[in-house]
Amino acid sequence: MRRVMSFLRGADGSATVEFAILFPIVISMLIMGAEAGYTALQRIALERAVDIAVRDVRLGKVEEGTTHNQFRERVCERAILLSSCEERLLLEMRTINTQTWNFPSELNACIDLAANITPVTPFSLGAGESVMYVRACYLVSPIFPTTALGLQLPLDNAGMFALRATTGFVNE
Repeated sequence: MRRVMSFLRGADGSATVEFAILFPIVISMLIMGAEAGYTALQRIALERAVDIAVRDVRLGKVEEGTTHNQFRERVCERAILLSSCEERLLLEMRTINTQTWNFPSELNACIDLAANITPVTPFSLGAGESVMYVRACYLVSPIFPTTALGLQLPLDNAGMFALRATTGFVNE
C-alpha cells in the first residue's frame, strides 16, 4: 500500500504529460502560421505581377494583338514564388461598358488541372480611353493539407485552391 501511495504522490514524469498534450497544439499552430504566411506571399506576388504587366498595357508598351499566352508569359516573368506559373495561371481581360458599368458578378474561371481543361476567357487589350477589367486565377497546392487551415480551403479536383487577383485601368 505504501508503494501505491508513494507512486501516486510522485511527480516524476509530469512534464512529459504536459509536453504530450501541448506539443501537437503548438506545432499545429506554427504549421498553420507558415501555411498562411506562404499563401499570403504568393497572393502578394500574384497581385504585384499582374499590376506590373497591366501597367505596361496601360502605358501602351504592349503590342496590339498580344494574345492571352503572351500576356501570361509577361505576368509570369514578373512573378516570384509562383511555381509552374504558366501552367497554373489563367487571365481574363475585358472592356467595361461605361454606359452600364456592368462588371462580371461570377468568380473568374480557373484552369482545371485534374481534367486538363483550360476555360476560354475573354481577352482583349482594349482601345484608347477604354476602361479595362483584369482578373487572374492562379492555382496553389497547400503545403500542409491536413492541418485545420488546409482542411478549410476550398480545393478543386486536383487538390489545389485558387488565388485570385483583380485590377482595373483606363488605356491611355
